[in-house]
Amino acid sequence: MKLSDVMSAAHGLSSYAEVALVIFFGVFLGVVLDVVYGGRRHETLGLLPLADDDPRLDARSRGGRP
Repeated sequence: MKLSDVMSAAHGLSSYAEVALVIFFGVFLGVVLDVVYGGRRHETLGLLPLADDDPRLDARSRGGRP
């Protein structure tokens, strides 16, 4: 059995490709809009690992020596 025989027998599969394309573009557009309009939030979250504001954490809880 050739691949062309299998593909010619699959008549209704073209709609799956169209649905997948629409889902892809929807997610892509959502990510682009999030990056464009969520700039300040991303800056705040990007600096979070560098923030050292929690006085409850001492050197031992961070894995360092006292």
